[in-house]
Amino acid sequence: MPDPLVLDCFSLFGPVPPRGVPPLGTGELLAQMRRHSVAGSIALSTRGLYYGSSAGNRETAALCGQSGGVLQPAAILDPRVSVTAQAISGARMLCLMPTTQRWPLPFAPLDELLSSLRDTHPKVPIFWEATRTGDATRILQAVTAAGNANQMLLGGVTGDSLIEAISIARRDNRFGIITNGLHGIGEISMAVDAIGASRVYFGSGAPVQSMGGALAVIRYAGLSDENLAAILGENAKRLIAAGGVAA
Repeated sequence: MPDPLVLDCFSLFGPVPPRGVPPLGTGELLAQMRRHSVAGSIALSTRGLYYGSSAGNRETAALCGQSGGVLQPAAILDPRVSVTAQAISGARMLCLMPTTQRWPLPFAPLDELLSSLRDTHPKVPIFWEATRTGDATRILQAVTAAGNANQMLLGGVTGDSLIEAISIARRDNRFGIITNGLHGIGEISMAVDAIGASRVYFGSGAPVQSMGGALAVIRYAGLSDENLAAILGENAKRLIAAGGVAA
């Protein structure tokens, strides 16, 4: 069987405090993608994550636009800032990062943001950082109360937070799992056995996290060729095609 298409559903570029300032732009991310034969990625500027969502999302759109289609733009959404002020035009995925940005769940401003997205961006998938135990449960409660139909992707999960994410995904077909938090081949198999390979998506978190390590966890999990191809790339193709573009 030929090597499967590899598409990364969650990667980053830019400075990550307090580690200092790596080379600016997408060069380091693109170099890792070439090294590991990753054909494309949904990418997010760390400027939007750490320094300001509006400026960061504009940078993401600009630099992804210069990549010849290799990078597709994600947009960070900060519930403390109105949606219209966050420059999310053209985003292929919307990202909510409560742990990294240090806002709580539940959170009243998040409820307002989700209600806005329900009406304005109902088809764009939403990535949720769900690293803290209890977060996935609170996320389900929030999106259910707001009536969002978006596809929800839980990332940064491992151990107890993975078990929780699996339970949520079993309960609600809107939810899937991105692999950027998974630490062992047993966690990949657990997720696939519980919710099926069609709702598990490769995401590396590179270059902050190791792209090679993230790929190895999947490739050595003993998956069937069909399930391996689905997780590494086919699911991402479907996600991007179905999601439309945030305008």
